[in-house]
Amino acid sequence: MRIAAAMPRRGAAIVRGEADPEAANPQALLIMADSVEASLLSFLNACVGAAFNLNRAEAASVVSIVFAGETVGALVAGPLSDKTGRKGISLASAFGVAVFGFGSAFAQSYAAFVTLRLLVGVFIGTFAVPFDLLAEQLPASIRGRALMWVQVGWSIGAMYCCAAAWVTLPIWSWRSLTLACAIPPMIIFLALVYFLDESPRWFLEVGRRKDAAEVFRRIAVKNGRGDDPKVMEAIAEIERDDDDVAKEESSLQLFHDAWTQYKALWDAKRRCTTAAVWAVWFGFGLAYYGVTLLVTRIYDYADDDDDFKCKFRYWQIFVVFSAEFVGTVALVPFIDSVGRVRSAFATYALTAICLVPVALGATANAVATQRFVFGCLYVALGSITAASSITWVHITELYPTEVRSTGHTAAFVVARVGAFLSGYVVDNGASILEATFVLILSTAVCAIGTATLEETRGKRLE
Repeated sequence: MRIAAAMPRRGAAIVRGEADPEAANPQALLIMADSVEASLLSFLNACVGAAFNLNRAEAASVVSIVFAGETVGALVAGPLSDKTGRKGISLASAFGVAVFGFGSAFAQSYAAFVTLRLLVGVFIGTFAVPFDLLAEQLPASIRGRALMWVQVGWSIGAMYCCAAAWVTLPIWSWRSLTLACAIPPMIIFLALVYFLDESPRWFLEVGRRKDAAEVFRRIAVKNGRGDDPKVMEAIAEIERDDDDVAKEESSLQLFHDAWTQYKALWDAKRRCTTAAVWAVWFGFGLAYYGVTLLVTRIYDYADDDDDFKCKFRYWQIFVVFSAEFVGTVALVPFIDSVGRVRSAFATYALTAICLVPVALGATANAVATQRFVFGCLYVALGSITAASSITWVHITELYPTEVRSTGHTAAFVVARVGAFLSGYVVDNGASILEATFVLILSTAVCAIGTATLEETRGKRLE
């Protein structure tokens, strides 16, 4: 059933989310929770390496195993959310990250630790679901800005992780930091159990009109429109129709349907878009996580490239990570005025330019050079975060509703392949010059790929 057919025109504002300006808050909290755990990887790489006496390849696996888990989680979350609803998947994301995050703090061996971090990654991999949910509820006029503000939650999570490392690592150990980073996801899960609604679009899609009407009523009351006769009549019209719950499908049929959806991304209409999207998402997965790992590598206290020490120049790392917040907020006004393609192209290109002096001067001893490198690294991290945030917004508008979640999930998996490789690029014993050169190439790919995509500013979702 198509949702448009189920809703009267005078209730369309409710379906699009125009009557629910606070809809972004739960998604921002979920993204912040996942960001805390993802940012933790930058510190665990060195600290766990020292604690378990790991070699470079084993330490790189501490990072890469999480991205492997994210790949599994993303592949499962898309089809499962279509079958069971969005709310459960969204809550599971925060709950799973918290539970297995807590567990990894008590791991007594390298094998146990990487197994638990793999499970953390599985649940981090599900958070594309609530993001797409929000995109479908927002009108074109504010969608870009609203989704960029949701992405600010990611940068706040990264700053929290940095501050927690600054407080815990000098006094206790990496285990205390891991516990501190598992607290926000658990608090957010407990809060969202009461505040997060299921998607009314999904209720309508599966024929549960009465449940959809109940969600619409809560939205209307929350936004002061509970007494609006037109809104209440639109909701009542939905409820007057009988429920027409979709027929249960077998697991084999679900698998077949999911495979059909993935194949649809490569049909004649979409193959060029999908190829460009995958190139951009692979590139930003490698570049973003590579830059964050590069920050902690440059500002740790290792005497040489062969030793792990769980000691960092915390104030420098915190200031550099604040660039994520600054970069994302700075792009909020431009994503709708300048457009998705030009904004993303400019920020990807700026990232590549700023990484050049980082590659050439990161190991220099001159104070002036170090300050210049610090400034370039700050701008690089801010711009790659802003660029990837725009890319997240852009993909929700490139695909129609029938394959939107599939397209986003598939791109998320491709990005996680790039992220998986970032640990081996930055922490495999290669010099900072060599590692940064790879990151420059990946951001160049992002810029070129973005330039080939359709501009979707102001576009109504299909």
